[in-house]
Amino acid sequence: MQSLMAARFPLAAGESPDDLRKSLFKDMYHFNGRPTSVYMEAMSRQIQERGGEADPSEMLEAYLVQLDQIANERHEQIRSETCNQDDFIVCGGRALIELMIARGLRIIILSGNPHDQVNTEAELLDLARYCHGHIYGYKDANNFSKQSVIEELMAEENFSGENLIAIGDGAGEIMAAKALDGLAIAVCSDEEDNGSGLVDQHKRATLVDAGADAIIADYREPEALLKTILGE
Repeated sequence: MQSLMAARFPLAAGESPDDLRKSLFKDMYHFNGRPTSVYMEAMSRQIQERGGEADPSEMLEAYLVQLDQIANERHEQIRSETCNQDDFIVCGGRALIELMIARGLRIIILSGNPHDQVNTEAELLDLARYCHGHIYGYKDANNFSKQSVIEELMAEENFSGENLIAIGDGAGEIMAAKALDGLAIAVCSDEEDNGSGLVDQHKRATLVDAGADAIIADYREPEALLKTILGE
């Protein structure tokens, strides 16, 4: 995403390419968890304000081509068993899910990616079996918000914000959880070295601003984490 955007953004007076990339990185995490088309619309306006030309539809298509290539390569690695499913899950994630289920919690996957893609990848990663159909992505990018999906679930399942725990690395789910009086835990994982235990400071700054109640690097101590979440 950074490479795609940086090639389209005219540099402002006194701005270096490194300055631009840092700014774009911050913007990306602000929009993380929301449909990519929303981000592209915002970026196209910024490019135009700088005197450049931008077509959000073209930018989205160019991004999806690159993203699909990477995703398909990973899908094939999983199908061919040249890598483990958990290689693509944040360290300790599966163990935490299983502990949560054992304690009677319900698991929901909610993503700002297309609905079909989210379901396909949940199946590939052997995560779908934990959710009992509660896997959600967007079907209409112009009519989607994580908060609205959660609100519908709260009404259908008859639970309140005090029973809502949102764990993710997107500002969208953090803000939604706080707006609904839930607990919001920000996962600032190291995407270059899964399991390093290091907090990504770029993510941290954005997710603190979004209202996160707690910051974690990953799920390396799932039992201790769950006890903390449940106030034990």
